[in-house]
Amino acid sequence: MSDTNRTEDMDTSSCYAADGEILTFSPMLFKDLHEVYYIEQSVFSYHWTYPNFESSVAIGNHGCVLRNEAGKMIGYFIAMEAVDEMHLLKIAVAEEFHGKGYGRLLMDRVVDFARELEMESMILEVRPTNDPAVALYKNTGFQTIGVRKGYYADIREDALVMRLVL
Repeated sequence: MSDTNRTEDMDTSSCYAADGEILTFSPMLFKDLHEVYYIEQSVFSYHWTYPNFESSVAIGNHGCVLRNEAGKMIGYFIAMEAVDEMHLLKIAVAEEFHGKGYGRLLMDRVVDFARELEMESMILEVRPTNDPAVALYKNTGFQTIGVRKGYYADIREDALVMRLVL
């Protein structure tokens, strides 16, 4: 498979971590998927399969990875355009980097990207029991707009549907 995909519309950019380390955001490519999948498996009890990620990159969903100066992947997101709305499909931070503000950096990047594409809003689903994620989304400005009953198949848990007006 070629690494040419729509996520290349997303520019590579840098920012600084709280400790001054330079971090790099870059488009998610096929060559990144082994690391992405490793993080996915380590942080989610019910996770996407490797082919789910391959398909997402192949069809041109917007994926982004965050790396530190040493090149280690810190986290990623995948989002999909739906007319005038960006749907955040996946966002994750490697467990060793939890609680250090990297989730917020990823959220800020996906929100900025949605604004660059002139989306009107962003939507996502989250487990109501995932307190850190719910807090992150609320702190980013998302509001709960509904509930999807039995959305998560592993234990038939509902999902909060949250939306951010851009």
